[in-house]
Amino acid sequence: NSGSVVPTYNDILIQLVARSLAEHELLNAAWVNECVYLYDVINIGLAVETESGLLAPVLREVNHLSLSEIVEQSQALIQRARAGKLNQSQLDGATFTVSNLGMLGVDHFTPVLNLPQSAILGIGRLVEEPVVRNGQIVIGHTLSLSLTFDHRILDGAPAARWLQRLCQLIETLDEEV
Repeated sequence: NSGSVVPTYNDILIQLVARSLAEHELLNAAWVNECVYLYDVINIGLAVETESGLLAPVLREVNHLSLSEIVEQSQALIQRARAGKLNQSQLDGATFTVSNLGMLGVDHFTPVLNLPQSAILGIGRLVEEPVVRNGQIVIGHTLSLSLTFDHRILDGAPAARWLQRLCQLIETLDEEV
């Protein structure tokens, strides 16, 4: 409908990240007082470049938001961050962070973990290139994902299983489009 906001691929990925975090609790956790703390909410920090440096305003309870709510809330947070109008409560409480440098033409990077969170996802540029589907070479989209995580909370295998699940969700979405 007119007036509706079109989701970016970042908005769609945030929704899929929340869905996959709900299935893998160690990725939605923190290291607090020498113990693993499992969050009962999924609050995603959005890494945003501002004139005063990097900020990560928080989308709250993302697993309960529709895609249109994610679009509206993330755009509002990004605009407030760039205008220098965030309050501290909008910066506190992230349980996981997403950092997307794809819009700057970056294919791959390693994001720095926001302690005490257990993990942060780096998203690279969405690229159109040849891919193999059903034994045929076709033009498709590829995307680089990079996960930085705290080994005090989880090891490589659970982290890889989470990435695998996220990729399944992305690929299923790609088949639906």
